[in-house]
Amino acid sequence: MKKEKLFANSSYKRLFISSTAASFGDLFDMFAVITLFTYVWHANSLWITLIPVAYALPSILLSQAAGNLADRCDKVQLMFLSELVRLLFTCLLFFTNEPLLALGVLTLRSMSSVMKVPAQLAYVREVVKEEQLLQASTLQNIMFQIAKVVGPFLGAAALTFTTPKACILVNAAACIISIGVLFSLKKAGKNIQGQAARSSHQPKETYSNGWKIVFQHSILLRVVMLFHLSYFVVMLVDAQISIFLRDVLPHHTEMLGWLLSGIGLGALATGVYLNRKKQVHHPFRLLSLGLLLFGGLYFLLAALIQPLCHAISF
Repeated sequence: MKKEKLFANSSYKRLFISSTAASFGDLFDMFAVITLFTYVWHANSLWITLIPVAYALPSILLSQAAGNLADRCDKVQLMFLSELVRLLFTCLLFFTNEPLLALGVLTLRSMSSVMKVPAQLAYVREVVKEEQLLQASTLQNIMFQIAKVVGPFLGAAALTFTTPKACILVNAAACIISIGVLFSLKKAGKNIQGQAARSSHQPKETYSNGWKIVFQHSILLRVVMLFHLSYFVVMLVDAQISIFLRDVLPHHTEMLGWLLSGIGLGALATGVYLNRKKQVHHPFRLLSLGLLLFGGLYFLLAALIQPLCHAISF
């Protein structure tokens, strides 16, 4: 019997297009926001530090509630509404002209994005066959890693002839594409309600039970804390690099994009390697090794980037 190809599944194919467009727009937009704060508004390091907080804090606080909501609601409808709200706040960000208001808009937009992720993951499990779930998650992860390379790279190229705010419009266009694809998926009416939707547990009870599980298992608690801490530190360093580049290369705004794109290229290579492994042994050790490499390489970068920037400036 011939094995059915994953992209023969029209529901998954539409969802894949939607998530790819959203990932590309988000990373293009993130680069534009950091550039806007750093080179246009000349924000100090405190404002730059708050950018990753605006992106990450809603995920930390609302991820449990978002998962619970995804279990009980129409998943396509939830993704569709999330993208509509994201488009609204992206357009509002375009008209924002000061850091404080921009941070507020970013936080509210991140809250809407949090609601989409668990609904998307749950929908994949519903429409994709069990033997194809690994392939589906692998493809989406690879495309996200590619977007981490392509987004800042194209953003840096775009800044040679346009402005950071124009780059934010690229994210708005990506939102429109994602909304259009999700609307076609919504119209097809192929969403399936999960078993959790018929659960007798109340949302508040499910939310508290989720956190109880985390706090009752020390290994799980350490992994969750380490993941969120490392994610925050990575975003924090990415943002603070922009301050350094502004000081040493004030007329080369594109350098931030090249650097972030290089970081994304490393993440893509690691992701491809891990996705080829059938099983990952000792994941906690692997996570710790990644953090050690991250810290060591940034020490090396701090020692080498100053003479390198002087060479570029000449």
